[in-house]
Amino acid sequence: MQYDEKELLIDMLNNLERLWPLIWLVQLVSPALRDLIRGYVWEEDEQPVGMVKFHRWGATNTWYITTVAVLPSYRRRGIGRKLVQVALDYIRERGGRMTLLDVIAGNVPAYTLYEQLGFERFTGSIKFNYNQDELPPELPLPHGYTVLPLDFLDWHADYQLAQRIIPASVQRYEPAEEARFRRPQFARPLMPIIRRAIGVREGKIAIHTASDGQLVALAEYAVRVRPGGLNYTNMRIDPAHAELASYLVQNLMRTTQRLSPGRRTEFTIPQWQDMVIEAASAGGCVKRLEYDRMGMIL
Repeated sequence: MQYDEKELLIDMLNNLERLWPLIWLVQLVSPALRDLIRGYVWEEDEQPVGMVKFHRWGATNTWYITTVAVLPSYRRRGIGRKLVQVALDYIRERGGRMTLLDVIAGNVPAYTLYEQLGFERFTGSIKFNYNQDELPPELPLPHGYTVLPLDFLDWHADYQLAQRIIPASVQRYEPAEEARFRRPQFARPLMPIIRRAIGVREGKIAIHTASDGQLVALAEYAVRVRPGGLNYTNMRIDPAHAELASYLVQNLMRTTQRLSPGRRTEFTIPQWQDMVIEAASAGGCVKRLEYDRMGMIL
């Protein structure tokens, strides 16, 4: 982890601890939020030496293992395998039907472990950094499109876009389900409170066709409004409208730098969005890491 990532993680965990009474109350009425953060710690010699962290993906039966970590001096002793196994056991008990995880490409020991446990690689992603002091130039929106205000974008349009563009090979493990996109009604008033507490401002850039108003591209960002940390972004574009990639990448980086200057922006792109990867490389983003995404049907 880079320094700004550590800084952001510590800050968010401290805020999460402060907000936990509020989150606990919400969990009483929302089964999905009860699985917001789950995990186990492995202790030896009276200290934590390994951990696994995982969570339910929205209100679906898909779970995501976010972290598997063992201190270097305790590796090659089967601790990582046991942690992943106990996580899978818990997920099954909670009715999980699918489990996903990402492994850094080239991490052969981890990749081999997950394969032995039953995971299969089905796609990948590339993480880019954007860290330039000057705002990138603003590009004009290509002819035939319009950027609509956020008020006109509901979860239905986002859901329909995902259904339309995510390849079938990816949807085998990452199906575009309504429960991934629909936000519980009672949770909406809480989100501004949580964002304010953790010092993050979120937004979306939605591009529609001018002719029929169909959503064809969507970019999301989360920028820091307090000192330290970094910015996060992602996007998805209908491959039939690849000409939007350069415009959206450039203006997304411009937006994050304008709202939260002086910070690194992290940009993760699925490998099947090759036109976005090309636009990011051409637009000044620097490739940092490549990931393999693996899945298991339970």
